[in-house]
Amino acid sequence: MARYWIGLFLATTLTAQELPRGQVIERVNVAGSEGQSYALYVPNGYSPDRAWPILYCLDPGARGRVPVERFAAAAEKAGFLVAGSNNSRNGPFAPSELAIRLMLTDTHARFQIDDSRVYAAGLSGGARLALAWAQNGHIAGVVASSAGFGAPTLPKQIPFLIFATAGADDFNHDELYRMSRELARRNIPHHYEEFEGGHEWLPAALTAKALEFFEGKIPAQAAAQSKEMDRLASRYDQLHQEIATSNDVEKAAVIHRLQKDAARGEDSGDRRVARRVIGGLSIEAMERGRDLMTNRQYADAARNYETGVLVRPENSGAWYSLAVAQAAAGNSRRALEALEQAAEKGFRDVSRLKQEPLLMRLHKEARYQAVLQKMR
Repeated sequence: MARYWIGLFLATTLTAQELPRGQVIERVNVAGSEGQSYALYVPNGYSPDRAWPILYCLDPGARGRVPVERFAAAAEKAGFLVAGSNNSRNGPFAPSELAIRLMLTDTHARFQIDDSRVYAAGLSGGARLALAWAQNGHIAGVVASSAGFGAPTLPKQIPFLIFATAGADDFNHDELYRMSRELARRNIPHHYEEFEGGHEWLPAALTAKALEFFEGKIPAQAAAQSKEMDRLASRYDQLHQEIATSNDVEKAAVIHRLQKDAARGEDSGDRRVARRVIGGLSIEAMERGRDLMTNRQYADAARNYETGVLVRPENSGAWYSLAVAQAAAGNSRRALEALEQAAEKGFRDVSRLKQEPLLMRLHKEARYQAVLQKMR
């Protein structure tokens, strides 16, 4: 993904002068591509008299503004442009590839960009996408938040820098820890940072470090070899396997025990593992449920969403998804129970509820009307 794409829009006059500097712009529309946009930060000192480095951000939920805001202060200090796609997201590859290509084309048409200093950043599935992009060349470094390459073994050739971050409670923590240890074994330049948190973008406090690492201002740093880290990683794998092979009653018992450990006030290895397992189960259940709904496998989707609400009973969106799946599977009673729970937990999107075609069969039910009243 490089300058040869720019030819698509050379006929369009685009300048950086029309865009404000020193502030996060939530939406810059891609010229000639309706519906495609990106968030942007242009440092106050930007001038077309020289070429500038740029960081392209890929959020798994297409929330371009989130990473751009996170990097803005560091970018101002380091003199980086930052762009975050509002279209690239977890899911099929082709739409994200198109969004990246169009964002690259548009930013290169608007700004003077140093193609030897183009970087990418991603969270979760966005990190995997950024790393895959970098493997195809033209990317000098990647900020990988909460996910690595995703394969059991790392690529043989990694010709770019990696700044990897993991939350202590992140279900992908062990993947990133192991990736860093393997990169260190192979003497591949990278910098690993752990922070207090979960499956999320790196804290703003680490963004300056990331850009400084790319600029050669701070040294490489691998995750420290730790027997305790190895023990916790093995415990995570063991629990995940235990849950996967348990029946419903056994699975519920393990999850309830983990919820108690996760809620403990004092930090400990057991608490961290519990939070990682719960987070992983929740994401896995919701993502599998969405895929199954797309394929109209409603009963299987409902089973996954049942796991989602068991693991995160406070998640109103999970309860709503369960209601839709159960209604589609023909279980109206459970669908109404799930809707009531969604409302109880704070779900308030009345328009979405009323327009969902799979819930139409419930519209005449008194319990459905009561849910509507509660949400208003």
